[in-house]
Amino acid sequence: MKNPKKQSSLKVCLAQFISLTLAFSCLAANESRSIELTANPDNVTAQIDEKIYGHFLEHIYHSVNGGLWGELVWNRSFEEVSGEGVGIWSVSDGLIQQESLESNVRLWFGNPEWKDYIFTLQAKKTGGSEGFLVLFRGINDEEFYWYNLGGWGNQRHALEKGNKGERWGTVGPSSNGQIAENHWYDIKVRCEGNHIQVWLDGERVLNYRDTDNPHLRGRVGIGTWSTKAVFRDIKVTSLNGDLLLSGLPEIKEQFQVARHWEPVGEGEFSIAGTDSLNSRVSQYVRSKTGRTGIRQKPFKMRKNDSYAASLWLRGDAPDGLVFSITESNRVLFETELPAPSPEWREYAFNFSPSLSADKAALSIELGGEGSVYIDQVSIMPESSEQTGGYRSDLLGAVADLQPPVIRWPGGCFASPYRWKDGIGPQHERFVTPRKLWDDLDVNSFGTDEFIRMCHKMGAEPIIVVNIGTENWNGEVDQDVFLQDVLDWIEYCNGPVDSEWGSKRAANGHPEPYNVKYWEIDNETWHMGAEAYVEAVRKFASAMREKDPGIVLFACGSGGFNLEWNRRIIEGCADLIDYLSIHHYENPDRFAEGPYNYEEFIKQTAEIIEGSSNPELKIYCSEWNVQSTDWRTGLYAGGVLNAFERCAPVFEIGGPALFLRHVSAGAWDNAFINFDNRSWFPAPNYVVMKLWREYYAPNRIELEGNTDALNTVATASGNGERIIVKCVNPSEGQLDVELTVEGNFVPNSANLELVAPGELEARNTLSRPNRISPEPGIASIQGRTIRFELPPLSAGVLSVKR
Repeated sequence: MKNPKKQSSLKVCLAQFISLTLAFSCLAANESRSIELTANPDNVTAQIDEKIYGHFLEHIYHSVNGGLWGELVWNRSFEEVSGEGVGIWSVSDGLIQQESLESNVRLWFGNPEWKDYIFTLQAKKTGGSEGFLVLFRGINDEEFYWYNLGGWGNQRHALEKGNKGERWGTVGPSSNGQIAENHWYDIKVRCEGNHIQVWLDGERVLNYRDTDNPHLRGRVGIGTWSTKAVFRDIKVTSLNGDLLLSGLPEIKEQFQVARHWEPVGEGEFSIAGTDSLNSRVSQYVRSKTGRTGIRQKPFKMRKNDSYAASLWLRGDAPDGLVFSITESNRVLFETELPAPSPEWREYAFNFSPSLSADKAALSIELGGEGSVYIDQVSIMPESSEQTGGYRSDLLGAVADLQPPVIRWPGGCFASPYRWKDGIGPQHERFVTPRKLWDDLDVNSFGTDEFIRMCHKMGAEPIIVVNIGTENWNGEVDQDVFLQDVLDWIEYCNGPVDSEWGSKRAANGHPEPYNVKYWEIDNETWHMGAEAYVEAVRKFASAMREKDPGIVLFACGSGGFNLEWNRRIIEGCADLIDYLSIHHYENPDRFAEGPYNYEEFIKQTAEIIEGSSNPELKIYCSEWNVQSTDWRTGLYAGGVLNAFERCAPVFEIGGPALFLRHVSAGAWDNAFINFDNRSWFPAPNYVVMKLWREYYAPNRIELEGNTDALNTVATASGNGERIIVKCVNPSEGQLDVELTVEGNFVPNSANLELVAPGELEARNTLSRPNRISPEPGIASIQGRTIRFELPPLSAGVLSVKR
């Protein structure tokens, strides 16, 4: 049966969209248009929560390590090996083992000229969330096949093909299936011409002929995706029975030096997987003659700043080591370190460079013949120490947005995150389980660092917990993750004499943090609504029993999935306080996109109104468009206006991305963009900062023709000021005439405009203020204020009584 209320909402949405489209197209053809508005501050229509201007900090593209956290050294514990697809391989006792949880790990071997053959092996999954990659017909790193066993969250098996210049993709039929841990699987691949067959434990799972430019020759290989595994009994034979390969492949030193580091001099370099200081690996260097070691660059160094340096060493190097900071041929600092002992020992010292440099290099070298293991290298500027460990310019950029709440640690990063690995002394912390978004985090920035940062700027923390979903954590006991969540609550909020409260005290904070807001995992759509509701009911009940004062969030929709919201609200609204929804818009829809999402929020609000918890609020915990040109500024203003218009049921917001290093290869939509020297605000930052500065809690009545103008009117708590926030997404000028009714008599008016004049405009590191607010002109005549909004502009009018 059709829902008449839903049909009515959709009709309204469609009519509004048509009206807006006509309005924008008309303005594109005309120089200007007059808009008449009437505001009545005596009629307050809703209360707007300042948490609409919240933010979201995820460990992504070096936003934290390599960014907001003041540590200068990238990959300080050498856990990230060099490049995609490398992994951590070792051979022992007739087994070849892969211990990295990174995605797309491959090891190729054999002859690229092999044509028709049978490839057999045994494989066992030892950890992680997916299965194995069985590689064959590998011509090069772009042209190949692999059979993905237990892919897509350990849900199915399928053949994937890579073609030159393209990303690999699925070809042929797939089948449902999972790969269990600690079970030896027999795998067989047979290639004859374009005919490919695959068997798993004696059962044929693929019978496929590739008729679209098939690969007819190539090597074989083994691989993993977010999984640890061991392999044995590897054999390749021709179709007539000739043995082409038998036994374990040789592991070449393809990852001699960890990622973000480079070798110096002639010597032996490798990633050591045994007896590391902490976590999984350390960097091994052996020198036969002369200075040999490792180097990382670039670093920003300032002559008048002091730096705290630290590194851990063990080994046999009688001539000691040399720690130096250089730029080109200039030596900024150099010191000799004594010969290391066989046991791990920390070498810590302070230094001040003799010169300033933007592209300095750190080198750690053996002074002569010998060998050394290196771990936990750190350089922290005093300017960062003075802020509590944060990079001062980026911390200032965050603080200037005045975030009332900050969500952390993710996002996807939260789903495999193990919070206990990120507390305590830095050299005892463990690396995060998975590399995500070009970032394998070494956990320098954990619970204490995050909450301390929030408190510095008066923001409430929102913590997203990991409930142990199989998609991110593999086959796990969910009760273990529930206990982790309860321990986390106790660490943050428990008394000093509790088990985890005492650990918090030992880490420097005896008083409870009193974290109020907790979200039950992130983007759990892969579970299905029924399974997620069951998890929420299990976790929410236990979490409230642990601390009855906390506020809970459950995962809502991504995009416009109203049915997901309905099922979550119907299944667990009585146990939660907020529904956390996500939405990313096409940047070309900067004009109509905010209105479409506003309608979706209202439809979700209708479901809430008829639920078991009509007081449930909506939190858009991720929103943005994929752009850093002016379109993202227009969208930010429009959607923030929509959020204010949806109050009071809409209460919290938080865009993504927050911070992003400019070296990132994707997600170019961050508010704060930076390198090792400086940063620039994207247009969404510029507009949201302006909107936040003019936040006022009372939405007031606003009437008039707003087809071409995205606007909202608010009033300050004391009634002394009204605010009108406007976005003109059209290519024509808008001449606005605002009449104020009621007891409020205008006395003065101020207009701030952001109007770069073209959609392609953007800020950059070299021009960080290309897009920024400028004063506009507003005139008052009696009760009427007149002002102009240039084409493609966003502005705030402030009127004092």
